Amino acid sequence: MLKKKLAANYAAILASPVARAAYRGDDPPELAPLLAKVRRHAYRIVDRDVEGLDPDTVIEAMLGAALAVALAERARALEAIG
Repeated sequence: MLKKKLAANYAAILASPVARAAYRGDDPPELAPLLAKVRRHAYRIVDRDVEGLDPDTVIEAMLGAALAVALAERARALEAIG
């Protein structure tokens, strides 16, 4: 049951082409600096990082990038605990 819910959540997050591209690391050039920050130092994102960008596109891309990082970190943690 939980796996189905997780799969449904992942599918919802990755529903847009922008989110799928960010998840794969295929960042649109205008979003590349922002998504690099999402992947490394999300807490450092400020208003000027998103100025002039379409809010929907920003949210979709950030969710895709963040999901990729979260799943990679989860896999490393599971590997570490064996």
